[in-house]
Amino acid sequence: MEILFALLAILVGGAIMLGGGEVLVRGASRGALLFGIPPLIIGLTIVAVCTSAPELTVSLMGCFREGGSPEIAVGNIVGSNICNILLILGFAAVIRPITVSVQLIRNEIPFLVLISGLFWIIGWFTVGGSASEHFFPRWGGAVFLVLLVLYMIWAIRTVRKEENKPVADNLCEKKISLPSSPDEPAPAKNIFKESLISLVCIALGLGMLIFGSEWFIDGAIKIATAVGVSKLVISLTVLAVGTSLPELVVSAVAAFKGNTDIAIGNVVGSNIFNLLGILGLTSLLVPGGLALSHQAFVFDIPIMILVAGIGGYLCITDQKLTRIEGILLLLGYAGYVVFLLLHGQTA
Repeated sequence: MEILFALLAILVGGAIMLGGGEVLVRGASRGALLFGIPPLIIGLTIVAVCTSAPELTVSLMGCFREGGSPEIAVGNIVGSNICNILLILGFAAVIRPITVSVQLIRNEIPFLVLISGLFWIIGWFTVGGSASEHFFPRWGGAVFLVLLVLYMIWAIRTVRKEENKPVADNLCEKKISLPSSPDEPAPAKNIFKESLISLVCIALGLGMLIFGSEWFIDGAIKIATAVGVSKLVISLTVLAVGTSLPELVVSAVAAFKGNTDIAIGNVVGSNIFNLLGILGLTSLLVPGGLALSHQAFVFDIPIMILVAGIGGYLCITDQKLTRIEGILLLLGYAGYVVFLLLHGQTA
């Protein structure tokens, strides 16, 4: 019965977080467009941050709630990045083969592989009381946040250079439903009303994310305790899939409608923000940095790096991700989850 209530808490919490993320995205986008910020810049900044808000709230709440569990933060970030490529990108490719843009191949995909490896390298050289204790330190979090800012600046400049390309404009206009465009600003008499609606949506979305993450984490911890697997395994699987629901919905719908550039751009962009933004902020705020469990350091983080490399390789070949390759990615995720559940008993 306890497991049933825990599952219900996860489902309810996940639904609340999904709804909160949607409300937050719409509120932030509505306000940005109201003041004339181009849609593509919104997609690269505000939407990227907001669709990763569930991961951010779960990671922070996992560390700072009573009896904090930093392994939940690490597992959620690593598990979400693995899930995004193997499950979400694989599922999108099965729906419709994905054509990969040259910009992603030259810039974002190599950058994702680079920062994934940098995560592991920093942990390797930052040890605690014994050689087996590794951490992602606070200074590492500061470096990642600086890299995020530099990446955002570079991305915005790149967009401005190519803002006359209609395909690029369509990418972010179709990613979310927006009430207007910067070329058609709202009448002056409606600015106050629209601004107020945006603020209410942002506040409501944040509240739903925090409330839902509490239920989500409580349910996951109870299941981990009841079935005898570690919190890390639960965060790598249940929490990772649950907090990746916004990305899953966006990529699946985009692939179904033929907007495959959105599907893959959403996955790569979310993974970059998960590492630079969420990992960076969480490790910076936690005293002493984030402790990396032995399993995460020697298995899950290397798997995340490997998955990023494999995903990048498949995208580079013929600049396309086929249905067969999508099925292989899904099978890879199924195998990964089965392995975790079979070998994830607590020590």
